[in-house]
Amino acid sequence: MRQIYYSIRTLLHERTLNIVRVLSLSLGLTVGILLFSQIAFEMSYEKCYPEAENLIMARIAAQNMTTGEVQGDDGMNYDYTVCDPVAFTLAQDMPEEIELATCVLPSQFYHIYKEDKLLSKANYMRVDTCFFETMGIPVLKGNAKDLIISNSIFVSEHFARETFGSADPIGKTLSADKQLELTIRGVYKDIPENSMLSRDFVITIHRDGHYASGNGWNGNDIFYAFARLRHASDIDKVNSKIQQVMAKYSPLQWDDWKLEYSVVPLSERHLDSADTQKRLMIFGFLGFSVFFVAIMNYMLISIATISRRAKSVGVHKCSGASSGNVFGMFLAETGVLVLLSILFSFLLIINMGELIEDLLGTSLASLFAWDIIWIPLLTVAVLFLLAGGIPGKLFSRIPVTQVFRHYTDGKRGWKRSLLFVQFTGTSFVLGLLLVTLLQYSHLMNGDMGIKIPGLVEAETWMSGETVEHVKDELLRQPMVDGVSASTHSVLGEYWTRGLIGNDGKRIATLNFNMCDYDYPNVMGIRITEGTTIKKKGDLLVNKELVRLMKWTDGAVGKSVSGVEGTIVGVFDDIRNRSFYSSQSPIALIADKESANHTINVRLKEPYDENLKRLNECVAKTFPNVALNFNSVDSKIREGYKSVYRFRNAVWISSCFILLIVITGLIGYVNGETQRRSKEIAICKVNGAEASGILKLLIYDILNISVISVLIGTAASYFTGQIWLEQFSERIDMDLLLFIGIALLVLLVIVACVVVKAWHVANENPVKSIKAE
Repeated sequence: MRQIYYSIRTLLHERTLNIVRVLSLSLGLTVGILLFSQIAFEMSYEKCYPEAENLIMARIAAQNMTTGEVQGDDGMNYDYTVCDPVAFTLAQDMPEEIELATCVLPSQFYHIYKEDKLLSKANYMRVDTCFFETMGIPVLKGNAKDLIISNSIFVSEHFARETFGSADPIGKTLSADKQLELTIRGVYKDIPENSMLSRDFVITIHRDGHYASGNGWNGNDIFYAFARLRHASDIDKVNSKIQQVMAKYSPLQWDDWKLEYSVVPLSERHLDSADTQKRLMIFGFLGFSVFFVAIMNYMLISIATISRRAKSVGVHKCSGASSGNVFGMFLAETGVLVLLSILFSFLLIINMGELIEDLLGTSLASLFAWDIIWIPLLTVAVLFLLAGGIPGKLFSRIPVTQVFRHYTDGKRGWKRSLLFVQFTGTSFVLGLLLVTLLQYSHLMNGDMGIKIPGLVEAETWMSGETVEHVKDELLRQPMVDGVSASTHSVLGEYWTRGLIGNDGKRIATLNFNMCDYDYPNVMGIRITEGTTIKKKGDLLVNKELVRLMKWTDGAVGKSVSGVEGTIVGVFDDIRNRSFYSSQSPIALIADKESANHTINVRLKEPYDENLKRLNECVAKTFPNVALNFNSVDSKIREGYKSVYRFRNAVWISSCFILLIVITGLIGYVNGETQRRSKEIAICKVNGAEASGILKLLIYDILNISVISVLIGTAASYFTGQIWLEQFSERIDMDLLLFIGIALLVLLVIVACVVVKAWHVANENPVKSIKAE
């Protein structure tokens, strides 16, 4: 108790200094806890199911035997979507290894309504009757076998509670696109966020004895296939047999392309992604940088006071205190400050909860779930042991004789090492911030091949007659500049088929979209050769298709294998699959009868106001048609949401670490000017100018900062390159920009030294000598 009493007295005596230390620890603790918890959260993906080690997922690797090219959707050459019979085939043909299997359709085709209210955030998937049993998800109400009934749905606990309150949801209905009535037949236990299957509800995949959207072994590989092994060790047996099994039902090679099936533990699916691994690695670097810089800053400020507090330590020892007592006193002091930092960090997280959830894409409840709560606790423990232990050990070693003399050991080696770590971390985070800012700007301002401002679209399946009625009515509206219809949204993958080259072999995957004749004009597509589409059967192809087909003599008048019609024009590439993926070959097919899913509208300014008016008009004019228009610009932003989140996480980390380092640097300069006050006074007595004193201090700090800043900047350059690998188009990593970041950090360091040391450099040397 006496140690705590002395600690509190000391803390109250140095209020300003301790406010700085609490602020520094709070910022570092907040970033460290959030980023380390996010990493732990993602590393626990798919481990929420009973006997999760027995769950597997099917995948395909497609490789061109001639060129070695591989195609995959995960950044590591694998496609995790397969044809609908794969799950059933695994269970049927390998009963000794596989206990159960289920087929899941993750795609969402409907807008969901409760009465006339659009549930815009409703998230669902389609599953078969074996889903709950295979995954081990408890059904709380109803019978899972009722999923065999057409248009049946099972809702999650939280969705039932949020949508229907305390009422029993069984028997109640929802509407899909205001056309299909869905009946709730059961409630299941919530699937945690750290699962790819976390949804609000599931819809039956069964329809008329088949799977919805399924095409058997003939194609449409858009399904997930999951299975439960009898024993986790059986996965090797499954992988040794799966090629032979699949070969019985579908060819595994055509032209030069070979398909290779395999299964992977579901718990490894998320972490198998190269993009996930890179992101978590960078989160680790960020968290480590900010957290440990905060600890180093605390230690730096504490050690900087050693010459001032040496006499009080000597007094304690003269009064009978042992080194252990002194060490305990400083641990108690750190404990009080850490508790205050935890409180401040807690308040910061609570008050910025929505922002944090938006940045990380994870709810606070999931970040601090019981299975990973040990991460924040461990972070606090490390903070306390390092921040309190090392300075406490140094203070406990001060000899008792210091009560009779002036203590001059400034522990410069410790302080310079701590500054070195801080400067390295700061330049690393700022360099990474530069990369994320430039890449995000490149993504948002890159040429998508269409005119984005004022372009809005709505998706729902309609009859041809309804499409024409909607178009005619919208064209009468004063806020509308143009209307067109198509099968697909301009963003995302279209219908696909193999693009056959001049030698009769498949060379790529063709994306094709049926549209009406005004589509190129409304979308702002730039035609570079030929004319636009004018009648059924006209085709427009993009430059990438022309390049792949090697049509050096022009494309107009030619045809595309497997696609009816004749090419009438060539247009600039549309980045329908974003800048994450390489450019796809695209064909736009003039076919008004098939263009019955997406309504595209070109608005007049002001765009936001007119979008609101458009949706009000549609809701009033077509109450039975599920049309809800959204801007293409907002969809692009949503597609790059992960980049936006990462950029903002780095931005906030940069602000925090810069603030922490500046406070530490000011503390260091204060300590050094006090320790060297006699030396500075003697220099001034001997004729030194204030500028000379400042140069002396600046040179001292530059000896530490130059090398550390170069190391940190170089680390950010290479880390930025790793992060950029996920994009097919990326910024050029100009070394001059990183040199500029290094110079900026050095400039801030020098400015802090000059501002803080200016008073001492201009002070009357007589005062310093008298004080000595």
